[in-house]
Amino acid sequence: MDRILKEEKKYIAGLIKKIISSGATCLLIQKSILRDATNDLSLHFLAKKGIMVVKDIEREDVDYLSKSLGAIPVAHIDNLTEEKLGSADWIGEEKLDDDSVILKIKGLPK
Repeated sequence: MDRILKEEKKYIAGLIKKIISSGATCLLIQKSILRDATNDLSLHFLAKKGIMVVKDIEREDVDYLSKSLGAIPVAHIDNLTEEKLGSADWIGEEKLDDDSVILKIKGLPK
């Protein structure tokens, strides 16, 4: 069991290194394709590196967000490069009274 956990940690650390090398500071993860794209360990490592993760982006919102941010969606971490990243001055989440969360983005490219 320990060996499996070490291998998982090593695999996730490798993925985190790829994300860091791309220059990404925020990941927007589509709900329908990558349901199990994150786990508690990966979210912990990403948070320690200051990388925000927004999970469960609706499929119909991906095109709008991509165009707004100037980003190109990627289906696999190996395809994540600096050229495909979008930009904004600020991205955050706000919890509403009904426990739902909305994504707020400020300072989009023109």
